[in-house]
Amino acid sequence: MLIDAHTHLQPHGGCRPVDRALIERYAEAALAAGLDGIVFTEHLFRFREAYDLLDGWWNADPNPQLAATTAAYWRDHVNLRLSEYVALIEDAKSAGLPVFLGIEMDWIPGKAAVLRRMLAPYAWDLVLGAVHWVGAFGFDSDEFIDEWDRRDVDAVYAEYTRLLVELAGSGLADAIAHADRPKVFGHRPSDPAPFHAAVVAAAVRNGLALEINTKGLRSAARELYPAPELIALAHAAGVPVTLASDAHVAEGLGQDFAVAIRAARAAGYEGYVRFERRRRIAQPFR
Repeated sequence: MLIDAHTHLQPHGGCRPVDRALIERYAEAALAAGLDGIVFTEHLFRFREAYDLLDGWWNADPNPQLAATTAAYWRDHVNLRLSEYVALIEDAKSAGLPVFLGIEMDWIPGKAAVLRRMLAPYAWDLVLGAVHWVGAFGFDSDEFIDEWDRRDVDAVYAEYTRLLVELAGSGLADAIAHADRPKVFGHRPSDPAPFHAAVVAAAVRNGLALEINTKGLRSAARELYPAPELIALAHAAGVPVTLASDAHVAEGLGQDFAVAIRAARAAGYEGYVRFERRRRIAQPFR
């Protein structure tokens, strides 16, 4: 089987309706792309329940301008109900469509208990853990790109690493999404080795998988998430990997998976893992 374990039903900046017709369109596109299934992992900030419970977390940042920008970002992206999203995908699964229930859980420091309560009622196939904010600095969003000019890149990576390790230790996620995401606009640490080592150690310590995400190839980084060196280190430590397009439109499903598989093989992997009801299932590469 070939499973795309990180997909979204809506593009950033858009709030199109999510319904059965859209699910079916994605399923058809997945099969046309040679996939056997896809995991829908919609962003946490898309859901009204998350906004209502987490509203204001950004005010802990000392920069009111960043806090206001993040508040507007979350407010503008809300257009789904978590219960309706889950029911829609579960109904599609019951009808035999090759889809799985997931979520991309944005890590919000100090909010682990809230996140746990939101996740608990549902039978997830996969929970991705992701860090998209350092304080109220949304380091991977165009709205914040000028903030990079005011930041020390190594300091951003250091704080990002701390948050990623914290996320891994929460016990809430099954896999780490786009582990070196701060390189999205081309920013890289002066010495990536400590960052790589910390990510792999956190994955090992907490039994997490690491995704190989092809979206980095289509960013200014021009490289998979994560970098080949990190993939090799993960393999040496026995950390399993998933395959992910991070597609936000149906046409992007499975994009550049041949590149991801070559990179995994080069690091020593002979296969990847997929998840059903949060149970890890090993799959050999074709």
